Amino acid sequence: MNFAYLLPFSYFFNTRLRGGSVAFHVIFEWLAAVVLVCTVGAVGPAQALLLAGLSYLAFISLYEIGYLVNDLFASQKEAWGRQRGPQGASGYWMGAWFVSRLASFALATTLMGKLAAPEWWSFFSALCVVFALHNGLKDRELKTATFLWLAWFRFMAPVMFVVEDVQRLGVGLAAAMAYASFRLFGYLDSKGLLQMSGRQRPGFRLFFFLMPLVGALALWPYEGARGFLLLTAYFALAATLGTVAGLVRSKDGLKKSG
Repeated sequence: MNFAYLLPFSYFFNTRLRGGSVAFHVIFEWLAAVVLVCTVGAVGPAQALLLAGLSYLAFISLYEIGYLVNDLFASQKEAWGRQRGPQGASGYWMGAWFVSRLASFALATTLMGKLAAPEWWSFFSALCVVFALHNGLKDRELKTATFLWLAWFRFMAPVMFVVEDVQRLGVGLAAAMAYASFRLFGYLDSKGLLQMSGRQRPGFRLFFFLMPLVGALALWPYEGARGFLLLTAYFALAATLGTVAGLVRSKDGLKKSG
């Protein structure tokens, strides 16, 4: 069995990230989190990045348990389930993988000073409930609702306990409107539930991430909306630059072929 799977993040990397869109995760998830915690963090940038890293460690440790349960148990009961990960792993190895992640979560919780923080346990309890529902549901249509929330938790976990208290709801709103809802399209497509042949067009992605700027226009007078404004502006800029880069590559390709 793969000893590397004992390390948090390794299972996600090998079973999802390696064959997926690394650029999307880097630009729309991790770099966005860096911008947020360094700009509207409750502490200085260096400490904010450390806390965000510990928060992400806590998140990915629990999230990978959900992945393991999905891949080794839930997917075997689904006609459309994808057989990922170490199928046929022994109980010993599964126990070792689970324990290593629970230990990592406990370590991150301790270093964050959150052992007695109800908001910490409430957030991650909710994450566990949603992932348990996602793995337990047999109805593909119902699982779209749980996936939407899983995507929201994925984005919010590194920033939830680092940004200023007054900015938290605005950041959460922007993450739900832009990041989580956009990722839902990919999930629906992967399950054969989406009839949007043009959703992968650069123009669609650009328009989708520009639309939340309307919300920014409506909310800009409020102090608690700075996180919302920052995140929606970041997503809009990233989508714009990606679209322009794609157009440049297309033109270069046409020139070379001509």
